[in-house]
Amino acid sequence: MNQGLVKTLMSLAMSLAGGALAAGWMLYRTEPPALPIAILDRGSLLRTLDENLPEKERARHLERFENMARQLSEAGYLVIDRGWVIAAPEDFYVDPQ
Repeated sequence: MNQGLVKTLMSLAMSLAGGALAAGWMLYRTEPPALPIAILDRGSLLRTLDENLPEKERARHLERFENMARQLSEAGYLVIDRGWVIAAPEDFYVDPQ
């Protein structure tokens, strides 16, 4: 085998091994990923609904909004409504006692 090719393959193998070791070390040393946050705006939803919309239809839109917040919470998101936490994963609730 050509000596230049062997050196190139050895260099490539050493580079890949070094990269894998560095990536493993970085994953070991880093903090867990940040909490994903979703910001929803209930006020804007209410302002955009037509005033002549029947109450039943308005309630259906609000129910869809609440379901979206719940689904995001169940997926691990902290859900905020323009600054207020309206839903969060169970681990983030604080026991008041």
